[in-house]
Amino acid sequence: MNWRKWLRILHRDFGYFIVGIVLIYAVSGIVLNHRTDFNPNFQIIVSEVSIALPAGPTFSEEEVKKAVEAIGEQVRYKKSYINKEGLLKVFIENGEVVVDPATGKGSMEYLKKRPLLYQMNYLHKASTISAWKWVSDSMAVLLIFVTVSGIFLLKGKNGFMRRGIWFLVAGLVTPVVFMIFFI
Repeated sequence: MNWRKWLRILHRDFGYFIVGIVLIYAVSGIVLNHRTDFNPNFQIIVSEVSIALPAGPTFSEEEVKKAVEAIGEQVRYKKSYINKEGLLKVFIENGEVVVDPATGKGSMEYLKKRPLLYQMNYLHKASTISAWKWVSDSMAVLLIFVTVSGIFLLKGKNGFMRRGIWFLVAGLVTPVVFMIFFI
C-alpha cells in the first residue's frame, strides 16, 4: 500500500475523530471573541424583591440573613451593610441584593451560569483540568497532522502545487498582516 493511500485513511479517520472537539472549540471560540459584547459564561439576572425586615434603624446580621435567604433557594447570604444612601446592601453568593430598609422593597442581581456555553468555554481555555490539557495537546497534534496531510491528498490541477499553494500562502499572510499592523 502506498504512502498516499495510508495518508488518506489516517486523514479521514482522524478527521472524523476530531469533528466534535473542533465544533466545541469553534463555537466557544466565536463566543469568547465577543466577550466584550456580552458575558459568555454568565447571564446577569435582575429581579425585584420584597423582604420582611424587622422594625428599627439597625438590624442584626442574623435578622438580615434570615430575611434575605427567604427570597429563594439560590440566595446564600455572605455579608451586609447600610450604604451612604441608607439602603441595605447584601452580598449573596454570585450577586447582591439592595433593599430600602423602610419599605423592604429592592432589587436582586445575580449571575447564573449559561448552560453548555460555560462548560465549553471552560474546556476551551484548558485552564485547570490537567487531564484536559493532555486531550487539548493531543487535539492540537491531530489538527496539525490533518492540516499537513490534507496538503498532499490531491494531485493534478486542484492539487497543492497548482491551486493549493495560493490558498496556503493566503492563509499564512492573513495572520502575519494582522500581527504586523494590528498588534
